Amino acid sequence: MANPMQILMQMMSGGGNPQMILQNAIKQNPQFNALLNQQKQSGMSMEQFVRQLAQQNGVDINPMVQFLNQRGIK
Repeated sequence: MANPMQILMQMMSGGGNPQMILQNAIKQNPQFNALLNQQKQSGMSMEQFVRQLAQQNGVDINPMVQFLNQRGIK
């Protein structure tokens, strides 16, 4: 099964509404749904949660942040 972040990056590279992209990603991959549930239970902001998750897994999210910033997505 593909990494959820890879799926999201592929979907976003085509442009479009970020909310719709995320909703489609959740529908296609139950791992996204589980991550969103963890984020809600932790009480962290989505940004804090993603940064912590990336750090725990040794993932550098800076390329993704730059990719999103170039497309005007915060």
